[in-house]
Amino acid sequence: MTPEIAFVLVLFGVTMVLLATELVSPDAVALSLLVVLVASGIMTAEEAFRGLASETIVVLACVMVLSRRLAASGIVKRFTTAMIAGRKRSCRGIMTQIMLVAAGLSMLFSNTSTTAVMMPIATDAARRVSCRPSLLLMPMAFASIMGGSATLIGTSTNLAASGVVTRMGLEPFGLFEFFWIGVTVTIAGTALMALFGHRLVVIAEDDLSGDRPDESYLATIAIEEGSDDDGRAVSELGLKDLGLVPLAVDRRKGRVSAHPRRKLHASDRIIVRGSAETLAQLIRDGRFNLYGTGHRAPGRTFAEAVVLPGSHWIGSTVARMRRQVGRDIAVLGLRRLHPEQVARISRMRLKAGDMLLLAGTEEAVEQFSTDIDVHLLTEMTPPLPTLREGWFTLAAMFGAILAGATGVLPLSIALLAAVLVLVVTERFSMQDVFGMISWRVLILIGGMSGFGVAMLETGAADWLAQLILQWVAPAGTLAVLLALSMLTVVLTQPMSNAAAALTVLPVAMEIAHSLGVDPRPLVIIVTLSASLSFVAPLEPALLLVYGQGRYRLMDFVRAGLPLTALSILIVIGLVPLIWPL
Repeated sequence: MTPEIAFVLVLFGVTMVLLATELVSPDAVALSLLVVLVASGIMTAEEAFRGLASETIVVLACVMVLSRRLAASGIVKRFTTAMIAGRKRSCRGIMTQIMLVAAGLSMLFSNTSTTAVMMPIATDAARRVSCRPSLLLMPMAFASIMGGSATLIGTSTNLAASGVVTRMGLEPFGLFEFFWIGVTVTIAGTALMALFGHRLVVIAEDDLSGDRPDESYLATIAIEEGSDDDGRAVSELGLKDLGLVPLAVDRRKGRVSAHPRRKLHASDRIIVRGSAETLAQLIRDGRFNLYGTGHRAPGRTFAEAVVLPGSHWIGSTVARMRRQVGRDIAVLGLRRLHPEQVARISRMRLKAGDMLLLAGTEEAVEQFSTDIDVHLLTEMTPPLPTLREGWFTLAAMFGAILAGATGVLPLSIALLAAVLVLVVTERFSMQDVFGMISWRVLILIGGMSGFGVAMLETGAADWLAQLILQWVAPAGTLAVLLALSMLTVVLTQPMSNAAAALTVLPVAMEIAHSLGVDPRPLVIIVTLSASLSFVAPLEPALLLVYGQGRYRLMDFVRAGLPLTALSILIVIGLVPLIWPL
């Protein structure tokens, strides 16, 4: 092992830790990688930034704009509602239909946009057939990911991988190159959930009646100077009668337990846990001041929002968010995927998947909903843009896809032309375009693609490839393919799916060269394995339904493991048949 290989492998390890712990935002990690690689002499600046200036970045940015615009217009929701409406079906029947519709939509739109649009439709359909929404939401999110894997633009992972393999000397992936594999996985995955979904998607019985303790929001009640509550005991506040659970009392000298007989004083902060409805009612009644909102809430519009992976809010405290969003909106409570120690929410640093309970004016909440780094679960009406503008956007997008698929124009130019047509016809402005692009996702993909090239050039990818071959090659080529796929799936747990694919792709290239086989089947297996990982709810599409369906982490593990295993078996079985080794 050369010093360069060791250096790159150490960087790889540090990157995994930073992405898993979210100590530093993912985009900052990606840019830091480029700085270190250039400063160490491993890459030139031109090589480092080539990934950020690639055709893939343009395609992904245009898809973000068009998908977000379509989702906001309401046209996709109207279409899906019409498809699902009709005669009354069983829970199993409506699950199958919703999954197929979600999979079909995500082939053209991003799986995140599809999930966001389908959530209220799935919830309404569940009520109509008298089954729990949680039984439909998780399978629907799974289906959007399965369908997205069928096309180049259905998921950012496929697009990111296409850009990297192009830099490695291979032909970019075609728009519908993965179509038949994606369709096969979708059909098999839908059948699996339809047959065994009632057993795989396990939700506690109290999902029917109310919030479970670990799914309620953390909030902080302030005892103000001159308040009637100054000098009262915790039990005298009547918090339990209001549906609140007192967890601790935060004082200037430290935190103490919320013992029922503990006397409270001005400047004390009581950390409580309660449902969204309970906290909203406190604001309406006006008796208690939820710390950070002032004596009165800035408005009477309430909403729930989820922090998405790659968000610029990750690492920021709730107090900092409150300052940045302004006085017209307040953060009332916070709910976390993996509950940690009790803390005053203003001091908690945000993580991907955190649920926020907001209160504010209607205008402020609507403005907050335009932040692409969070997803508002409360539907804002009327939709903006209008339905008519949605039809224009849909026509432009289909025209671009047709031009790209037939070779009339490169896909990047066709999609860029579609966006520009909508700008020139004043459907939206360039300022709107820049606001609809998740720049942090683009930076993460561009930075990690540069790191993948560095792994190839330094020989680190070859070193890892030889290590894998040493242990697995004696078992045959099929075992090598399975090992690559499993390595990718494992890395999607601490890293994003796209980052995991970009890390393993250079290893797949070197394994192909060592075995003397065509590298394309191997890089396709890595790409699809990253796209089809369902074990942890860290993909944006899964995060969106996590809180809405009142799931626990193990619910995704229980349902996602068999679905991931089935998907990998299909990929391993079909790829060598379609792309011979």
